[in-house]
Amino acid sequence: MGSRAVRPVLRRLEPTDDLDALLAGTPSWPGAERVALLFAAATGTPSIQLVAVERGGLVGYAHCLTAPIAEGRRAASHVWVDPAARGRRIGTALWRQVLEVGQLAGLAGVRLAVDLADPRSLAVAMHRGLVPGPVHRESLLELSTFPNELVEAAVARATAADVRLVAFTGSDEQAWRDLYESFVPLHDATPDAAGGREPPPLASLRHGYSGPWQILLARRNDAIAGMTMAFARPDVASRVVTFFTGVVETERGQGIATALKAEHARRLAVTGWHELTTWNMESNRAILATNARLGFVPLTRIQALTYDFRRR
Repeated sequence: MGSRAVRPVLRRLEPTDDLDALLAGTPSWPGAERVALLFAAATGTPSIQLVAVERGGLVGYAHCLTAPIAEGRRAASHVWVDPAARGRRIGTALWRQVLEVGQLAGLAGVRLAVDLADPRSLAVAMHRGLVPGPVHRESLLELSTFPNELVEAAVARATAADVRLVAFTGSDEQAWRDLYESFVPLHDATPDAAGGREPPPLASLRHGYSGPWQILLARRNDAIAGMTMAFARPDVASRVVTFFTGVVETERGQGIATALKAEHARRLAVTGWHELTTWNMESNRAILATNARLGFVPLTRIQALTYDFRRR
């Protein structure tokens, strides 16, 4: 007689579950620590993290984060199944749980992302009724070969406009409050936020960017004219990822964003990092042009997908 098929068990995430090992190499995965911070800030909401377990090992993961919300009052979601375990309806079971939580929270729908290099996952998402949205492009800069003369030229232009580039050290609580007060309107002016995406809470920002190498500010006198932030990618030890770059509207057109990105890249290289990646909407031609000038090379394309309950 043949052995009976083992049915995977769905359960809530436990502290000992190694999500970074399970999702290693997944482009849309920001790292277990960063995701844990978001869920800690969402305590008291219906937000949930689930894993699928088969023969004692993790074969799938899903989450539904109902606060802060993504574009269009949708829950930020993630569903992933180990390729070796696909085709056994594990993803379907996880997806149903995501939808249930999103509806329980009273939101308009859910939002997730799929790597366009994974056509099977994209086809499954479309079959489930998800609607394709903007495409985000991941680009990579090799820090070891980044030309110093390019940095000098970019910084010189900002200096000529009386703008200083300084590291944010997060010296005290008030410094973080001042930073966050400047960060929120910059975040809200981005194309992603135009659809309703909320900024991460102060507590998440403070914990996730506590290193002095992570945030670089552009200052005009005492005022923050712009900023850029980066975090370490957990599954690629040599790589950091730009989370955000923004410049105050009245300060744009002076090369401040280029100077921030260039000087930050130089400082990251000095700190010992080898690669810097950044994510941008393909419709954001201005920032893509900046990336091209700095030598970023396109790497990955991610398709945003949404599923709205009100249409059902």
